[in-house]
Amino acid sequence: MKELLFYTVDKNYIKYLSKFEKHVSYNKDEIGHSRPYLGIVLRIENYEYFVPLYSYKCHYEKYKNNPSFFFVYGRKNNPLAIIKFSAMIPVPNNINVTSILEYNNQDKKYRDLISAEYRYINSNKEEICKRANKMYISVTKHKNNFLKTISCNFKLLEKKSVEYKE
Repeated sequence: MKELLFYTVDKNYIKYLSKFEKHVSYNKDEIGHSRPYLGIVLRIENYEYFVPLYSYKCHYEKYKNNPSFFFVYGRKNNPLAIIKFSAMIPVPNNINVTSILEYNNQDKKYRDLISAEYRYINSNKEEICKRANKMYISVTKHKNNFLKTISCNFKLLEKKSVEYKE
């Protein structure tokens, strides 16, 4: 399996999808700035899916066994972030999905955090891919009621992604 890279997605596309699905994580600008909407891109069924990365918060501990989350840890087994499979979105070829390879314009603390997350994600990429596919199947084919209530409607978003005009 090839290396997983970090990406950002055009915020107009995110805003568009959020009109149709409440579980799309739309990063509204707050007080003149917004954090980057960072994630990985995985192939699921016939689509490329952007799977968002969220900064770790203490309240995520209660979700340890939740299949919609994947915890990302640092070297000392400290939680750094989560990958949220329930909020993944399809990204068609015409959408601006930008690879984030350079962090030099960020402060050192943020660069170190992104580097640690990158290492952990790539050392667990097979498991991440497996869990993302399992989430997709559970929501779209097995119709898992719990997962459907906390997840994006992947089939609806696939349809809307095809209809999107920049």
